[in-house]
Amino acid sequence: MTARLIAAWPLERYQLWLAYADGTEGAVDLEDQLAPWCLEPLRDLGEFRRLRLDRSQNLLVWPSGILLDPAALYRELRQRRRRKRVGFL
Repeated sequence: MTARLIAAWPLERYQLWLAYADGTEGAVDLEDQLAPWCLEPLRDLGEFRRLRLDRSQNLLVWPSGILLDPAALYRELRQRRRRKRVGFL
């Protein structure tokens, strides 16, 4: 089952706050992930802040045409939550 993203908004620099239907939520930092040439337009903070959530396709969308599937970000947030529960962070 795919985690359904219900809210997303930009924070400082290249961070996003994401909230999923199952209650998982948190901030993710995308700065290190913007190196590939295909994501280069998001290095412009003005463009990065123009994030839109396409609920019908469960995608993060930017006007430059970049689409991100939030599934990997969901896994990152879930792993972080599990580590906190067992005392790693």
